[in-house]
Amino acid sequence: MKRLLIIIFILFLACYIGLSYALSNRILETNSSFQKTLDDIENWWNSSYEEMIALLPPPTDFEVEAIDGVIIKGKYFEVSDSAQCLFIFAHGWARSWENMLKYYPVVDDCNCNVIMYDHRAHGTSGGDYPTGGILESKDLLKVTEWASTKKNYSWDQIAWVGSSWGAGASLIAGADDRNVAFIFADSPYQDWYSAIFERAVEDYGSWINGVAPAVMLWVDLRANINYKDASPLEKAKMIQEPVFLIHSKSDPQTNSQQSANIAENLNDSSIFHHTEWGNVHVMDVISNKVEVKNLLNQFIDRNNISAFKGDTTLREVIIE
Repeated sequence: MKRLLIIIFILFLACYIGLSYALSNRILETNSSFQKTLDDIENWWNSSYEEMIALLPPPTDFEVEAIDGVIIKGKYFEVSDSAQCLFIFAHGWARSWENMLKYYPVVDDCNCNVIMYDHRAHGTSGGDYPTGGILESKDLLKVTEWASTKKNYSWDQIAWVGSSWGAGASLIAGADDRNVAFIFADSPYQDWYSAIFERAVEDYGSWINGVAPAVMLWVDLRANINYKDASPLEKAKMIQEPVFLIHSKSDPQTNSQQSANIAENLNDSSIFHHTEWGNVHVMDVISNKVEVKNLLNQFIDRNNISAFKGDTTLREVIIE
């Protein structure tokens, strides 16, 4: 009997370890592709890639080396040779830089130049694994350093626009002592654990919580990180720049309460719009583009972020 119990225990342990490793694959394999953006455009954007990319001039390619040697690749769009500001866009999970084209019509009045790039382990950038915003935030800082050095922008002429996963990375990067003009964060997660297992419980049931510690241990070992460092919620306490935070209450993918929790830790110059337009994840900028645009312009005016005020005549027409 004792031997049988030992065998059963060993088999259980082997299954537990094997299952947790397999589930860690679901976290660490992004399967990023341009095709997913094309699918998004067809299913949700009511547009086409050709129509969206035509809003911007042809880009020039660039790349930066991350702190661990990973090569991050991106596109620089010179909208105007006299632009006094720059937007750096950070895309969401399993997508690529092209997915951020949907944000450009919301900020085009600012008359800023634009950078879009692929996160590590996404698109054309290097890297084996994503890290929940830990190294992605440092990659964003490296891209910002490149823009400052190579394109002569001061940090207060640069704003970050992050979508979902990219919003989380932007907020984590915001804890850095070097401050950009502002951060536009759309539908972030409060921490990587919540982002993963809130959704996993919905997909698989509450039993998944029983293997969660082992899954995250595998994530830490394989990606050489501490997943607990991936916490926009905690980093929000250290953000000095204004944050424009937006999240749909009807988001079925990432519960908007996560953004509400982040908002409680932000500074007084920040604002949280908990929208009730009935949109799914990161779709406010498509379905309610004008409303988001107006809210962003009001945020820029309230904080007197002069470099991003752009064409105020056009803005007044839109608001009316």
